[in-house]
Amino acid sequence: GYRNYKAGNKLKNYGMCEERINKLKSIDFNWGKEAASKQQPWDEMFEGLKLFKAKHGHADVPRICKDKIKLRNWIQNQRQGYRNYKAGNKLKNYGMCEERINKLESIGFNWVSEHALKKQTAWDEMF
Repeated sequence: GYRNYKAGNKLKNYGMCEERINKLKSIDFNWGKEAASKQQPWDEMFEGLKLFKAKHGHADVPRICKDKIKLRNWIQNQRQGYRNYKAGNKLKNYGMCEERINKLESIGFNWVSEHALKKQTAWDEMF
């Protein structure tokens, strides 16, 4: 809200106004800390994905990889977040944005899992 308010973007300022800015400043609110704290874990998981993909040639962590449950869940959230982002659902997009989409696509990330593609192909063949 703050950055959009300062940039004059009234559609995405999320109710930010000078009064709220002053109140937040009065408690020494750190304007950059929240965004940075949310980006760091994403970057760490992205690096983990790059390592997994380099080793296995794909980004579909199988269920049998018990030591990679966190990465598997993160990948599922990225796919769900992408679908919601593209559908305009801001509440459940898991922080998805164009920058993250570009980073994921730069390593050849598939927005649909191989498992889901196989299920769809099998259904199409049966039909």
